[in-house]
Amino acid sequence: MRIIKSDLRTNQVIIRAESPTDLYILSTIIVNGDKVIAKTSRRIRRTGSEGRSGDESQRITMIIGIEVEGQNFQESVASNRLRIKGTIFKGPEQHVSIGSYHTINVGLSDTITVFKAEWSRYYLKILEDAEKASKKPKIGVLAVDNNDVCIGILDNYQLNVLFQERSGVSRKHSKAKVRKEQSNSFFETITQLIQRSILPETKNILIGGPGFVKERLSDHLRNTMPKENLNIVIGSSLSGGNRIGLFELMKSEALDKLAKDFQILEERRDIDEFLGRISKGTGDVAYGYTHINQIAETGVIETILMMDSYLHGTNQASVTDIQELLTMIEQMKGKIVIISSQSEAASQLKTFGGIIALLRYALRWES
Repeated sequence: MRIIKSDLRTNQVIIRAESPTDLYILSTIIVNGDKVIAKTSRRIRRTGSEGRSGDESQRITMIIGIEVEGQNFQESVASNRLRIKGTIFKGPEQHVSIGSYHTINVGLSDTITVFKAEWSRYYLKILEDAEKASKKPKIGVLAVDNNDVCIGILDNYQLNVLFQERSGVSRKHSKAKVRKEQSNSFFETITQLIQRSILPETKNILIGGPGFVKERLSDHLRNTMPKENLNIVIGSSLSGGNRIGLFELMKSEALDKLAKDFQILEERRDIDEFLGRISKGTGDVAYGYTHINQIAETGVIETILMMDSYLHGTNQASVTDIQELLTMIEQMKGKIVIISSQSEAASQLKTFGGIIALLRYALRWES
């Protein structure tokens, strides 16, 4: 992510999204009531000389500003985009009607200007942290066994699962030579996937899996791929080469060493700490919006973990309520962590209302 311009006198920040994670972060900070301006395209109908039968339409690129009424981040291997819908407040008068609806699609390398009634220090920190995090080297992660491989890329905020492939290796084949040929063909397929999807992003590759298959794949990669700046690390044993195995790899000591300051790993450590305190009954935790909101002004909150959906308001609190809560926690020197609703950590947070807190000390309060 790149912050091209920040002008708080006019409450505008101009941002360029450079990765799918950047689009996700924009989806968390752009809320209903904000205004955005970006390049977009719109189909314009022109009337021909023969009346309706002569009508023609043409898609034209233009700069349009809308007041946000909703947005949706769509992530896939083929395409990543943030769709922002709302009513037009600015655009070429010959082509658009002020007050009509339009959807702006923000993709990779696109630039967008975001206006808020007030940019809180917290929202600015999200953008500044994202800009710094974009400079951290990513990590390619692979869970592999004799029959399957699951490949992903890990950045500061999330694990993006790219591929899951089956090997076609037959365990029952009587000839070891045939099985070896099938295995080599499987490894070559993995090599091609890595060269196409991971090497353009990073030279750091972590491989985990059951038995010795991870070592055999590592040897194959070292013998067939360019060695310049390639860093292949053998990770822990896993249950298999599938998505479950890939998430098991996320908890390995090898990954902790490679990405010890990644937020996604800090999230896991904070949640593990929370669950540990819950099981011990230490009393220095809180969960649920109502309870956390009650104790925030005491300054007892050391760390708060909140699902990103809260930033857009809930049936318990409006967007303004959430912003005021986060501002208060930040003023009290509390750490704020926003969890993606699509992450593994979110499934654990949902059990506790989507929001938890680690406290500086045990605090008794009325429920």
